[in-house]
Amino acid sequence: MRADGSGFFRCRFPPGASCRYLHCSCKMSGFANVVGNLSPLPELVLWRDPVARSGEEAMAVDEALLEWGEKPVLRAYRWAEPTVTYGYFDEEATARAIFPGEELHFVRRWTGGGIVDHRQDIPFTLAMHRRGEKERPSSATLYRWIHGALARVLRDCGVECVMLDGDAPDGGRACFASPVTSDLVLPGGEKLAGGGQRRIRGGVLHQGSIQNCLLPAGWDEMLAARLADGHSLCVEAELFPGMNARVAELLASKYRTEAWRSGVRHERTSHAR
Repeated sequence: MRADGSGFFRCRFPPGASCRYLHCSCKMSGFANVVGNLSPLPELVLWRDPVARSGEEAMAVDEALLEWGEKPVLRAYRWAEPTVTYGYFDEEATARAIFPGEELHFVRRWTGGGIVDHRQDIPFTLAMHRRGEKERPSSATLYRWIHGALARVLRDCGVECVMLDGDAPDGGRACFASPVTSDLVLPGGEKLAGGGQRRIRGGVLHQGSIQNCLLPAGWDEMLAARLADGHSLCVEAELFPGMNARVAELLASKYRTEAWRSGVRHERTSHAR
């Protein structure tokens, strides 16, 4: 997340990159009924994480948030270094081939989805547990619900966008070159927002990325208001007692291990991206 000095946050493709599907023919929907049958959460915590974190630490923080589970959390944050993340089922070698650069730091996510260049994006995370429904909403329904709320925020910020009703032509594993169903795109087809999900018993983690637009300071509070009937704001470095200790444990046992980087797979995840 980068401020341009005018109170806005800038996100766009890195120099030399482009969307190959600017004129894709896939069907798109407008803003009617994009939230589906899910109602807003009763409440959530908007956490403006003040710490610029490495990719591994960002992943560990998100997992700790999902484990905590006392309240839904919308986390807005920033990267400490130029970072590319790749999905749970992807490989680092594939990510390096798509995004070459010695300055880049490559990190495997716990969530599904494609390979994302975060150098100029606006990242966010939503971690939440079940609200008492007899049946869990599908990953596709949750993805559409989150992006429906985000679409309204983008529109309120002056960014025209539409939600895809179907996948664009396959552009490979680079997430923002291959919009999929319920992703947000500009009217011409450039992808604005995508994400990956991880589901556990009773909970879901959504790791999102916004690119190719300018957003004002406070966009995260606008999103919180769309996702929940009420929200509180936290700007502390530790959201709950013991969080930092748990993050350190996850870094040592998982995200900084060679086994994790090499692609050991032992859990199920969603392919949304």
